[in-house]
Amino acid sequence: MVKTKQILGINVADVKPTEILALIKDFISQKSKFYIVTPNPELILMAQKNKSLKNALNQSNLSIPDGVGIKYASKFLFGKTLNIIPGRKLFSQLVEYAAQNKKRVLLLGGMDNEAELCANKLILIYPNIQISFINGPKLDNDGKSVTKVDIKLQKDAVDKINTFKPDFLFVAFGNPKQEIWINNNIQNLNIKAAMAVGGTFRYIAGLSKLPPKWMEGWGEWLWRLITEPKRIGRIFNAVVIFPITVICSRLNKTTS
Repeated sequence: MVKTKQILGINVADVKPTEILALIKDFISQKSKFYIVTPNPELILMAQKNKSLKNALNQSNLSIPDGVGIKYASKFLFGKTLNIIPGRKLFSQLVEYAAQNKKRVLLLGGMDNEAELCANKLILIYPNIQISFINGPKLDNDGKSVTKVDIKLQKDAVDKINTFKPDFLFVAFGNPKQEIWINNNIQNLNIKAAMAVGGTFRYIAGLSKLPPKWMEGWGEWLWRLITEPKRIGRIFNAVVIFPITVICSRLNKTTS
């Protein structure tokens, strides 16, 4: 049983980084399929107004906190910090595990040809990895296909997934689409595990720059603002609105 804490009604795992891979190996050894999400402050805020997203996050088997704001929110609410594990790092750990243990990997989604570029980079790192990719359909914020063409692409994607039978399906449709899509479709997929990975394909493919080591964790929001200024609205939500909402939630509980 994974220990969790609730931040603004969203379950987040209270686990050590060294425990994550052992947990996932244990899940893999079981017959039932499972999925992983990596909620950050922005995603938790989205879930306050999006019931489908809230359900998708809370029905996941493993909800790994990603974002320094969650670390400090936990300290404020419970007196204990949570271990933050960036989704891209967990992705890399799982891909390495898959390559070493002959597990099949499938990349789904991403913008343009990100999935293909990411797969090609991983093949260079792990020449024996069993990996494939699918661009997939465009989705709306309810995780549903947008047009008739996308409905066909969705069907083709599910068919390819079920033919390839990946142990790990990594889904990059962007928040909140990917989390909702996984929750809505996992029962129809011939997989062992799925994980929502956001912009991870872009980082692995080299299309987005990783923050310098000294900025990892505390300064990643600043790095994103510098390198992707168009994200200023999302960063404002994570850095300003999220802490205010957490403080208000505690005050409301105190006065109620």
